[in-house]
Amino acid sequence: MSFLIGYILPFLTIIVFTAGVTYRIYVWKKRPSPTMTLFPAPESHGERFVEILKETLLFKRLFYGNLSLWVLGGLFHVMLLITIIDHYDRILAFMGLTGGSIFRIPFVSGGPTGIVLLIVVIALILRRIALKQAAQVSSPSDYLVMILILAIILTGDGLRFMSSYDVVQTREYFSGILRFSYKGMPDNNWFIIHYLLAQILIICIPFSKILHFGGIFFTQTLVHKR
Repeated sequence: MSFLIGYILPFLTIIVFTAGVTYRIYVWKKRPSPTMTLFPAPESHGERFVEILKETLLFKRLFYGNLSLWVLGGLFHVMLLITIIDHYDRILAFMGLTGGSIFRIPFVSGGPTGIVLLIVVIALILRRIALKQAAQVSSPSDYLVMILILAIILTGDGLRFMSSYDVVQTREYFSGILRFSYKGMPDNNWFIIHYLLAQILIICIPFSKILHFGGIFFTQTLVHKR
């Protein structure tokens, strides 16, 4: 089981994620692009790009439509981005590709981010359940993804606050993955469960609503073009 989770599944995850995202992009590009302009529309390609970027990064329409969701969603995405950068930084260091931390954000990454993420995700789940409009547009798969994300955060916080992992063993494991050589996973149940759940989530991304961060570039192009 350890070999499956620690060596086979990581490569399978990369293959499924890459193939799934590539296919979704192909489908988006093949869809008809009818004119659906919202006026006043940008005149130039540059202005259109700026509008799409503002909507993608700042959720401009959500800000005017639902301020509470904008705050929760914005906070979730910011904390998630910090967490991803922090994990990316650590994995590179474990693989020996960097001499140390490159992107570490002091006083924000790690523990505090995990706590904020936990609170925000719980709030988003409760909001989805409590609000009739949100519940009506939510499918069982939406709840499963939210619960999976919550479980990943909980196990990550458990790994951070309730256990200690062997840095040397973790470094050997990730450097071995880079060389296609299995060195054994770190002997830490929090790490194993957190790692397994994260890989399951990555596999699910191309087939769930999580991939909205990719599709938004295509849908917003339709809205803002003349």
